Amino acid sequence: MTPILASIKSQLSEAVVRKVAAMDELNQDAFVTEFKKKKKSPLIAFFLLTCIPSFHYFYLGKVWINLFFWGTIGGFGLWWLIDLFRTVGMVREYNKTVAITVLKDIQILS
Repeated sequence: MTPILASIKSQLSEAVVRKVAAMDELNQDAFVTEFKKKKKSPLIAFFLLTCIPSFHYFYLGKVWINLFFWGTIGGFGLWWLIDLFRTVGMVREYNKTVAITVLKDIQILS
């Protein structure tokens, strides 16, 4: 495992780490570079939730959920309150999905 891959290992599922570790160093570097470009930050998502309510859904590519959030005024505040605790997990899941997509793309190209 390259030091670059080790730096993002905590953000990836164990299956993705195993697959990427089995790649040659050039493909590992390509994976890490692409993942870092596409991943989202929990801090930015949390900032968007608190300062511009519901834009965290836009940030994560969930346009329809965002519109529903607006239509219900954040579930009359309850949904917004729940999202204070869910945001980090939503970003983590988004990043795991991005990692799988990048891995598939790298495997197709190599």
